[in-house]
Amino acid sequence: MNTAAIVILSLIGAWLILFFVVFRIVRKLHPFPIPWQVALVIDNPLRRILQSPPKAVRQVGVKKGMKVLELGPGSGYLTLETARQVGGEGRLYCLDIEPRLIARLKQKITGEGLENVALLVGDGQALPFRDSSFDLAFMVAVLGEVPDKDALLQELSRVLRPGGILSITEMLPDPDYSLSGTTITLARRAGFQPFQKQGNLFTYVVNFHKPNHNTREVVRNGKIR
Repeated sequence: MNTAAIVILSLIGAWLILFFVVFRIVRKLHPFPIPWQVALVIDNPLRRILQSPPKAVRQVGVKKGMKVLELGPGSGYLTLETARQVGGEGRLYCLDIEPRLIARLKQKITGEGLENVALLVGDGQALPFRDSSFDLAFMVAVLGEVPDKDALLQELSRVLRPGGILSITEMLPDPDYSLSGTTITLARRAGFQPFQKQGNLFTYVVNFHKPNHNTREVVRNGKIR
């Protein structure tokens, strides 16, 4: 490779890095849901290699018979596998703020013949569910997009039963990615207790309990800070 080509590639790389940094700063200052088209793009074969749906759903803690809330399912990358895992005795509710993604997901659900999934358009900061409705709630690369994260986590605490599980997954190179320590601090502020951390710096899952008189904070598969 000649010198000119190296210089051009270096400049392109520098501009890409600069764009990512600036974009991340803007997203941190003014969080908002990603454009719905982006959610379609990130559902791709490469992601399935890096984060297979069966493994991801196991890490979240989904089990047969559970009543589960998936917040921000996007195009449904984990939805079909989650629905299969909860089985006929369980129920999966998927809520997204973007109607076009819910419409797309409805086509997938219908095509698979799944009857244990309910799809709703709504805002996670004001969940349309009764108190203590769910055994487990999870979100993947969603927390950073929400303007009022405290309101979101308080709502999730409200709709989870005592002892229920909240699972939060974050991944790079998502521009809304937060370090696990930041995620744990936010969830603790809403009263959640971390009990399991999996993954690494680039992709991690932290699972929390909504406290009852029998739950306490413990550490598994990673150091909870």
